Amino acid sequence: MTRVTQDPPGTAAATQPSAARVGLARYGGLVGRHADFRRLWTGESISLIGDQISVFVLPTLAILTLHATAFEVGVLNSVSYVAYPVTGALAGVFVERVRRRPVMVTADGARLLAFASIPIAASLGLLSLPQLYVVAGVAAVFAVLFDVANQAHLATLLPLDELSAGNTGLELSRSAAQSVGPALGGLLVQAAGAVGALAVNALSFLASALGILALRTPDPPPAPTPGATSVRRQLAEGWTQVWHHPLLRSLIITAAVRNLGMVMVKTVLLLYAYQALRLSAGATGAVLSIGAVATVLGALASRRAAARLGLGPALIASAALEGAIWALAPLSLLGAPTAALTIVALCASPWLPVWNANVLTLRQTLTPPHLQARVYATARTINSSTLPLGALAGGTLAGTCAHTLGTRPGLALALSLSGTIAASSACWILRSRVRGLRVMPTAGAAGGGRDGS
Repeated sequence: MTRVTQDPPGTAAATQPSAARVGLARYGGLVGRHADFRRLWTGESISLIGDQISVFVLPTLAILTLHATAFEVGVLNSVSYVAYPVTGALAGVFVERVRRRPVMVTADGARLLAFASIPIAASLGLLSLPQLYVVAGVAAVFAVLFDVANQAHLATLLPLDELSAGNTGLELSRSAAQSVGPALGGLLVQAAGAVGALAVNALSFLASALGILALRTPDPPPAPTPGATSVRRQLAEGWTQVWHHPLLRSLIITAAVRNLGMVMVKTVLLLYAYQALRLSAGATGAVLSIGAVATVLGALASRRAAARLGLGPALIASAALEGAIWALAPLSLLGAPTAALTIVALCASPWLPVWNANVLTLRQTLTPPHLQARVYATARTINSSTLPLGALAGGTLAGTCAHTLGTRPGLALALSLSGTIAASSACWILRSRVRGLRVMPTAGAAGGGRDGS
């Protein structure tokens, strides 16, 4: 990969349309020539839209229908996030011992049944917050299994030189789902109620399972595991690869701090929109969807951003700016709240896909094939360990600030503090070797020695 010279500050923004076209062309070529990737992408894209519907509708159902408190909303979000810290590393070991596709299909089926239980309970007059907690927990556990198996499967489905395009494409789908999901969820809530919206979400997992079942490339058998290799030893190998590698370790710590702050933002944001700004579910969903349109540009431009800015600076910018921009969201209290919140979302949203696509490719490039599932699961376990803490902290902070300062100023302060915490995550990259990366390293090039991060 050739070295790209830096441009003066501000020129990157001017190249976004070109970056988007380049990313779309490369990804479109992969979709066009690789039938199995196209099938996987189609099913997963539908499932991702369903995920975004549930991310929006589940807490909306709790707030507007079951009248949950700020703390109870934090608990609900915490349950949704607790699966990776608890089961992530074990999921990596399990996935490496079995074929990946049956795991993915089973995970889709389990989530379909979990979300289908909500409209059934509602029709019987039995819907309650404890059931939402159970559904969120079951869905989260099987989402871990699906996610780990999917990432390991992608590394075997595509050759190494196409992994970056594949990850960019899936990140594009995730970004598009973030654009469509909240608006669709808001419209469904307005038209059919929150319960009906979650019934539609259940069907999305069926589409995902059908896409996986349609794959024609043979599902590779699991790599041979020596009989003497225990689960504990396999877990230790995944941990060693992640924690002793200077680049991977810095990225994981950064992601953990960022996740803490951004989950706080997401937990406080719906409370802020419904209770401080008095927006409807439809308007809130539309705001988040319009803002998330920018994530599509971020996904398309993720490779180009790394080339124009340099890989390290692109990761620093993406870690810092998302949270910093969300910290400005309380300015919407000054007037035109819907427009102001939309502008904040538009400016903040592109940075997450820039981070995700480049970090995924970097981690896959630096990880030996036989450790892909374990390293991915271990990394996700570490950097997601702050997710349930962030959800609880966000709910507690929102409740405390609202009680102390009043609903509007209290929720505004909680949202601003949450964004500031997310932005502080960039400090970890600034202390590490990642900041000096200009291009994506080749496999093994970065070594595994320790650094100061």
